[in-house]
Amino acid sequence: MKAAELDRYLTEYSRTSSWNRIKFEKLRVVLSHMRDDGIDCILLKGADVVPRLYGVLGLRALGDVDMLVHEVDLPRLDHVLTRLGYRPRIDGNPAYADRDGILALDIVTNVWYVLDQALIWQRAVQRDFGGLPIKGLGTNDLLIYLIAYSAVHRGYVSTSFARDVALLARKEEVDWDFVVGEVCRCHLKIPVYHGLSFVSTRSAAAPIPDHVLRRLAPSTVIERLWSVGFEKLVTEKPVPELGHLLLFLTRPGWKKWRWLTEALFPRAAFFKYRYGDQWTTHPSRTRLSRPFQLLARAAMLFVRVIRRLVTARV
Repeated sequence: MKAAELDRYLTEYSRTSSWNRIKFEKLRVVLSHMRDDGIDCILLKGADVVPRLYGVLGLRALGDVDMLVHEVDLPRLDHVLTRLGYRPRIDGNPAYADRDGILALDIVTNVWYVLDQALIWQRAVQRDFGGLPIKGLGTNDLLIYLIAYSAVHRGYVSTSFARDVALLARKEEVDWDFVVGEVCRCHLKIPVYHGLSFVSTRSAAAPIPDHVLRRLAPSTVIERLWSVGFEKLVTEKPVPELGHLLLFLTRPGWKKWRWLTEALFPRAAFFKYRYGDQWTTHPSRTRLSRPFQLLARAAMLFVRVIRRLVTARV
């Protein structure tokens, strides 16, 4: 490695490590107060992955902190965060940022593809976080979640995603039979096949057994069409808002239409999180305009998808 490249690497490592350390210190304060108030949570994505898999703070940047909490705890959590100086952010779910704009918290109350949320909590693992006990997803659940979040929720894959999954498969004991069974139960067979195939091409050292890929490989005409669609659309070059379409399409049967109905006509709590003051001052206008706004965005997404499919074919 040349001296200039080494200097850039060390500078980037130092910068990432410094920012991560500040964020994790702030997060530890939040988690400590949550624990004092009896609020349970499971850390998701980077907040769990960085200390759990990388061991050091400078190898992977931490963005927003995602955490899973029980819906019944949301009012108490809001009180805790407000007391600490955090303010709500406009989003589709509870989200907060500290007064310095350094740490942002993204709160979810369910893992969208899991039928029985209690199982996620039962399989969670606990570890020490600077003397504070915290929870993360169990190994198998974490593997599925990382892939589903990138391949479906975000609608794109990346080198950093592949590195996370490869490290998890190397450092922790994955029950591949459970993974295959669970993704089939959750109707995520093709998305997970696509994600694992991407990981195996980006990281030759990733211990993904061949028999797992064979079991998840498309076996019907519909699955082959799904696979082709993921290959063309879910790449390292994102299609804006593609995740919304994939969240709809990957839901089984009638759940697609339930999800669509809830997206068009959500509960009042969603309007509060998503529109803030606009909802408070103009609730009727906000509720009535939402379906038309979503239809316009859906039309734009349709154009982007067609353009990507045509470009990919060329």
